[in-house]
Amino acid sequence: MKVFFLLFPFLVFSQQNVAKGLVLDKVTNEPIPYVNISILESTIGTSSDDDGSFSLEIKEEDINKIVSLSSLGYESSKIPVSLFLKSEEIFLNPKTEVLEEVIIKDKFEEKTKTVNRIEDSDLCHGFGSFAENPWIIALYFPYKEAYEETEFLKLIKFHFGNFKNKKAKFRLRLFTVGKDSLPDIDILKENVIVELKKKQKEAVVDVADYDIIFPREGFYVAFEWLYIPYNEEEVTFHFADKKRKKEKRIKYLPAFSATCEEEGEFTIAVYVSGEWRFYASNAYRSEKKAVPAISLTLSN
Repeated sequence: MKVFFLLFPFLVFSQQNVAKGLVLDKVTNEPIPYVNISILESTIGTSSDDDGSFSLEIKEEDINKIVSLSSLGYESSKIPVSLFLKSEEIFLNPKTEVLEEVIIKDKFEEKTKTVNRIEDSDLCHGFGSFAENPWIIALYFPYKEAYEETEFLKLIKFHFGNFKNKKAKFRLRLFTVGKDSLPDIDILKENVIVELKKKQKEAVVDVADYDIIFPREGFYVAFEWLYIPYNEEEVTFHFADKKRKKEKRIKYLPAFSATCEEEGEFTIAVYVSGEWRFYASNAYRSEKKAVPAISLTLSN
């Protein structure tokens, strides 16, 4: 079985400028890890590392563009690239959350239900990411009446069966659905960083303690790559054209699996270049669509 990555176009850098600095909490002055940093109207970006530090090479043609910085629990910020290059410290404002009415329900966990059950034999494709195309991918899960007796979100499972990944980290995100039917507000109010061991085929994230009731309008489960040195892997590309020299590029782990489904069966969104948009890609040599291999376990 052949496995191919879904990737945005590779961009070749000419003259480069390097932005380096720290992203900090404006109130506490503490570093903020894993901030999504994207240049708008381009596919260039990165993430801040565990200590809030970042480094990003910027093309000369992007100097007059805008940088978007976003992270869970913080207000998004947009600044000119020219200022970004000069800033050794960038501050983000913590979000002030308006608490909604909380409905308390008893949890028994006597019943469970699997949503979008996936077997290894169902995996047919994959998603990966290179330095030139930072993105988040999200799969929409609609609510169904059949979930009424098991309405608590217990487990979220990501499948990696097609790939022999090295150790890696990624971030789990859950989003409400906005008026435009795209991901909107974070449901989780804290970082959930998932660490993978070498060649791990599945990642099961236990979210039972968050007491999340399946929203009646549905919700998105998102896989966010972290563009940090820990996740880097150098790969070499060889070309059939012998006149072209082989190229070395940095890809960011992990690569995770997809299933191939009929068009219209699933809704997928991606966050790229500072905004959410709907996304669909044909599976390799097929009219079917590649869908992130994500399963849910619900409980009562």
